[in-house]
Amino acid sequence: MENRLKIGISHGDVNGISYELIIKMTAENRICEICTPILYGSSKVAAYHRKTLNIENFNLNSIQTPQEANAKRCNVINCVDDAVKVELGKETQEGDEVAMIALKEALDALDQHAIDAVVAAPQSVKSFGLENASGCPAFLAARYGVKDTMPLLVGAKMKIGFVTTHIPFKEITPHITAEHIGKKLKMLDNCLKKDFTIRKPRIAVLGLNPHTGENCTFGEEEQNIILPALERARENGIMALGPYAADNLFSGMEFEKFDAILALYHDQGMIPFKAIEGYEGAVLMTGLPVVYTSTVTGTAYDIVGKGEADESALRNALYLAIDVYNNRLQNEELATNPLQHYDVAGNANESDMNVEQIAGVKEEIED
Repeated sequence: MENRLKIGISHGDVNGISYELIIKMTAENRICEICTPILYGSSKVAAYHRKTLNIENFNLNSIQTPQEANAKRCNVINCVDDAVKVELGKETQEGDEVAMIALKEALDALDQHAIDAVVAAPQSVKSFGLENASGCPAFLAARYGVKDTMPLLVGAKMKIGFVTTHIPFKEITPHITAEHIGKKLKMLDNCLKKDFTIRKPRIAVLGLNPHTGENCTFGEEEQNIILPALERARENGIMALGPYAADNLFSGMEFEKFDAILALYHDQGMIPFKAIEGYEGAVLMTGLPVVYTSTVTGTAYDIVGKGEADESALRNALYLAIDVYNNRLQNEELATNPLQHYDVAGNANESDMNVEQIAGVKEEIED
């Protein structure tokens, strides 16, 4: 039998739509044809949600460790108290606590190489506060001892990364520095090469002010910060173009000319992504030594228990985790044993574009 990847799924918020997404996704036999899913959560809570949703074709194989997983079944490791109180449609302290317990146990297994990737079902941003983190990016950065992480929204039509995420709007501008933009561009460029095998990524960078400043009439950040950051990035072989006004880039479908977009703040990227991709997108957390994906959709307390939640987002997050894991593995193998004349994207200098080549592409795109 093919050695399928073991994918850990953290159960998210027991009071939200997470279990509905998990049950609907794993009830499909085809999921077990591409991976071995292991739910970190509670079989009792799963049974409660299954009954509430009146879904018949669903059952779990209880195991103690990932090594015991049945490749033909959806497995569950019961890592939270069976007495957990489920209050549908409400965010509770207990719900946040058991979400973090399951997530940390899944990550522990990932760090021990007992599973290959973690897919996180929706949980509240507030739950990460239990770990003194402002959200998932900060929590994972602290856990893995990395200076920076970046959520990358991944949909059928676009990919969007961020310079800033969970900070108050009034604090955005001080974080928009040439150095910070440069770091995010490097992360995004490396991710597109290694995780998506895009040999020479084209990245569009959004502006900060209305009409990208209109020659400094509405702000000077584009001229004094963003443009110098893009010029330096291009000197380093990163095809970063812009800054572009968000309304023009998205309304005119100009974004389709690029492999990814770098937004400067949360809503600048999240709103157009959801408007165009809906709630079927997935999130890849970049900058980590492990594969971690989640859903764009949140806990959606307002539709819990109604059977209206679309599991596509969780399924796409699982597919994304598998693809990224395999792409990274292939990239590592090629880097270790490169074939003659084979250009390994992201690992060979010759895959980078020089300034003249970038200038040519820039002219072609903006023509």
